[in-house]
Amino acid sequence: MSSERLGEWYEWPFEPLPILRALARHEVDYVLIGGLAALLQGSPLPIYDIDITPAPGAANARRLQSALAELDAIAPDDLEDATKTLRHQVDASFHTPSGYIDVHYRPAGFKNYRALARNARLLELEPGLALRVSPIRDIIRSRTASGDHRQLPALEATLELE
Repeated sequence: MSSERLGEWYEWPFEPLPILRALARHEVDYVLIGGLAALLQGSPLPIYDIDITPAPGAANARRLQSALAELDAIAPDDLEDATKTLRHQVDASFHTPSGYIDVHYRPAGFKNYRALARNARLLELEPGLALRVSPIRDIIRSRTASGDHRQLPALEATLELE
């Protein structure tokens, strides 16, 4: 996944609802992971982008491509290469006018999509917009497996609030 981001994090646009609505309109099958998933469950984590793990399969990859096209998503590296990565189900990062979306086909700590989706919770953000969201315990598991311990105290504190 590209580490190239446009500008400083505090300059990034971040309006997650247009992105989530587009994914829903195109019927993309995915689990929301990362900071936004944690925030929706009460975590005080700062968030700057959307992280998802899409279900495998060519049809779902095409639906994701269509949603990204609707969002005018561009890859910081090369759009043609990013389109190929979706087809081959390799992690990719996209910039949209509403913010960044990171696509993780194999999130740290999980063998495959099915293992991640098994514990996902269904959250309704608004009428007609229900998301499958990775629970806090799974977010902690993934962060620990990736070696990213920076936000573990905030995530663990959120667990105690449940």
